Amino acid sequence: MSAQTDPMDVFTPLREAVSHLFDDGALAPERLMYFGRTIPVDVIDTPDEYIIEASLTGVRPEHVQVSVIDNTVTIRVGRKAYARHNENAVYLRHERIERAIPEMSRAIALPAKIDPEQVEANYEHGVLTLHVRKSEESKAHTIPLHVAREAAKR
Repeated sequence: MSAQTDPMDVFTPLREAVSHLFDDGALAPERLMYFGRTIPVDVIDTPDEYIIEASLTGVRPEHVQVSVIDNTVTIRVGRKAYARHNENAVYLRHERIERAIPEMSRAIALPAKIDPEQVEANYEHGVLTLHVRKSEESKAHTIPLHVAREAAKR
């Protein structure tokens, strides 16, 4: 007597492969959490400075680095993968790590020259605020308008 097989059994390997892809592979939630994500920023242009506010919710201050090259401000966040261990120095196997901060960066090119020595960084409640002073040569200068006498008569 022959055993009947379910015609849908041919799809079992495919279903298992897709399941593995979503559970443990490239499409796992912990990998997708920051996929394509960037650091959201607001840039405010005042006469004397730029104010850059970056949302870094959940990021510790020691994981934030700010650098300035020319007129570009770069914000880097994240940490390398960490290993936990118990008092016997036996490493634990993690089934899932979703709270790790991936390394991300954001470069903001500013339209005017800035003074890299005059950058102030404050971090409070998950918001990084940078005060970036404009260089004196990049500030707007008001040019007085001289009116010729003949043009004024018309």
